[in-house]
Amino acid sequence: MRGVFKILVPILAVWLVWGCERDYMFRGGNDGVRFSVDTVMFDTIFTSFGSTTKHFRVYNHYGSDMLIDGIRLAGGENSKFRININGISEHTVNDVPLRSGDSLFVFVEVTIDPSEVDAPFVVTDSVIFYTRERIQSVQLVAYGQNVVVLRKRNLKTQRFTADRPYLIYDWVVVDSLETLTVDPGARLHFYKNASLFVFGTLNVKGTRDEPVLFAGSRLEEWYADKPGQWGYIYLMPGSTNHVIDYAIIRNGTMGLVVDSVGVDGDPPLYISNTRIEHKARQGLVAQASSIVASNSLFADCGSAAVALTVGGHYEFYHSTIANYYRWAFRGVPALVLSNYYLDKDGAIRTNNLEEALFSNCIIYGLSDNEIGLDFKSNSDDFENEVVSYRFDHSLIRTTLKNERLSDPKHFRDVIINRDPSFISPVNSNYQLDTLSVAKDAGDINAARRFPKDFNGNSRLNDKGPDLGFIERIERQ
Repeated sequence: MRGVFKILVPILAVWLVWGCERDYMFRGGNDGVRFSVDTVMFDTIFTSFGSTTKHFRVYNHYGSDMLIDGIRLAGGENSKFRININGISEHTVNDVPLRSGDSLFVFVEVTIDPSEVDAPFVVTDSVIFYTRERIQSVQLVAYGQNVVVLRKRNLKTQRFTADRPYLIYDWVVVDSLETLTVDPGARLHFYKNASLFVFGTLNVKGTRDEPVLFAGSRLEEWYADKPGQWGYIYLMPGSTNHVIDYAIIRNGTMGLVVDSVGVDGDPPLYISNTRIEHKARQGLVAQASSIVASNSLFADCGSAAVALTVGGHYEFYHSTIANYYRWAFRGVPALVLSNYYLDKDGAIRTNNLEEALFSNCIIYGLSDNEIGLDFKSNSDDFENEVVSYRFDHSLIRTTLKNERLSDPKHFRDVIINRDPSFISPVNSNYQLDTLSVAKDAGDINAARRFPKDFNGNSRLNDKGPDLGFIERIERQ
């Protein structure tokens, strides 16, 4: 295939003469051009200094001959990819003619050296097309030898290690009665729309120095905080004994979906020292489940950062729920609590919210109201319904009326509508500023249960524990 990349002078000369004989004044409309694919994927696992070539087609769907202003490789000369357009092998080609109803081939070659110690396991770039009305692109993705590829795989009991990253296409399922254990430092990367479904047990064993990463497959820094790059982690009904410690779950459509977990005497889902952020929709969404969360962050989501629905039992200690989502309008509060669902006939079906406790927490964001309480009553069984929620020694942003906020059954020693003074939410830095009202405002009894913060610092060495997942440590 390397012959494709040699410039054939006679052919090129004929092409140039032919181009001069036609009128290429039209430079495209609002729809731009069309492509045979939106992504060219090189999923070959290379065993040596290897190369392969693929191609895609570009179509002129207009009634007139057109001239494409420019086609270029986004990575330029530093890219590991090379492109060839109608026999021209260059990083940039300008004024490319394309007859009405016709197409042209773009050949793409990639070379990856898997022996390079620091080489990324995913190599990405894009081919950019410029017409007068639009800028379009076709993504280029190549995977090297140093990745474990999983696609539509049912897993038995096994361990994911930190030896090599895991790249997941489409879906991976942990079967019922099976356990997936994820070791410290393991990296799970998900391609577009790929998800992890757990019918058995998920045991994530990260550490402060070696957290477990769940993220998209794009490794460029620009993509680190971009939401919607993959699907989600779904803990299915009947799954049990889940523990997630020191995990980073970022840039998916949703973060963690929890469905009827921790019921009928099963242990709750334990989430600790975990960051769930940069989600197109919810960060944590649970229904009719039991969860104990501590030292964790839920942030930057296009919908609720935490949605606890259809009742259940939930305890959050020293956690930060902060929603400064900037990619689109967000009409949903950062935290949502509800006790019902609609059945197939549209009738309200309630389920007891046995407990929703937020102790030493921060619930804040850009909206005036970041707490959504959505409770309904099933008139047939009103006396037996339970709705129990409580904010204890927490900072909240809300538009609830004072008479509700003064109810000690639901609100105890809360700070209302005071900015927590995070260092830089836009840069995902949710540490407290030195003058934050959340400093030393926590309940000591809750802090004794969780004496160390997300960073491993003690909460018990100053006037009082801070609210949220990180304790402010002043420099001496």
